[in-house]
Amino acid sequence: MFVNGFIMQRYAESSYKGIDGSGLSEKTGENWFLNDDESFEKYYDENIDKTFTDHGEHSWVAACTDIEYISRYINEAKRRNIPFRILLCESEIPEPVFSAPDVRKKFLGYDYAYANGDNYSAVYNEIPFVFPQFTLNQYGLFQTKEEIDEYIAEREKFRLTHPPLTLEEGDFVVFKLYEVYL
Repeated sequence: MFVNGFIMQRYAESSYKGIDGSGLSEKTGENWFLNDDESFEKYYDENIDKTFTDHGEHSWVAACTDIEYISRYINEAKRRNIPFRILLCESEIPEPVFSAPDVRKKFLGYDYAYANGDNYSAVYNEIPFVFPQFTLNQYGLFQTKEEIDEYIAEREKFRLTHPPLTLEEGDFVVFKLYEVYL
């Protein structure tokens, strides 16, 4: 797997600690929550969320490799008293590639989500509702690569045997996630 970079996420009080960051549910944070501020939006558009504009499917993850930008983001979130957390993500997607600094981090698990900025998660949105036979760890994620691979195989069988659009379809990617502590 490639270390793709950091994702800034507004903190949400929830047992789910994955990458889903649309902010549409009170149980998921919002990824890149300062992008309504023009001092962050332009850089984000040009350097982070290049998932469909400059690259094809499965070739870019909306993650940041610029420590200076992340530092500015952290400082502004603190200034505004916005609780946040930092995710470090790995995937099979080769870009961006990040030489992560030595940081304190905790392994959270594996998620199956879009590569773009809101990272809609099939794991969060489908288990336990569609696939209750799968057990998730304390962070609402799969603990091992083997477990998530088994889920993806079952998901594909389900998709082929049910009406179109029964499940969300899109640019899903397996993410290995860590929470970073400052």
